[in-house]
Amino acid sequence: MSLAIVTGSAGLIGSETCMKFHAEGFDIVGIDNDMRARFFGPEASTSATRERLLTHLKRYQHYNIDIRDTDAIDALFRGFGSDIKVVIHTAAQPPMTGRRASRIRILVLTRSER
Repeated sequence: MSLAIVTGSAGLIGSETCMKFHAEGFDIVGIDNDMRARFFGPEASTSATRERLLTHLKRYQHYNIDIRDTDAIDALFRGFGSDIKVVIHTAAQPPMTGRRASRIRILVLTRSER
């Protein structure tokens, strides 16, 4: 199995990325926790896009994970292991500074190298 992990999968760029890689034969693992709805209100929610992906892409799985949750991200990568062929990071992040911000960016990048 060839697996693509897409963070921010229910956003504009992430959802288009999911559709493209799915069309190329990849199984898709989408990660999106709909922070838009929390930041900008229910009218900005990405839930409709998430439902469209779940309905139209047969090989799409959705995970409602905050990418800052390192334990959940680690568990996801461990679970899929060597099936992961590509990681595309399109998730927007709340403003972060300092050590924690660097750790999140490094976490996503290093997981994609495995």
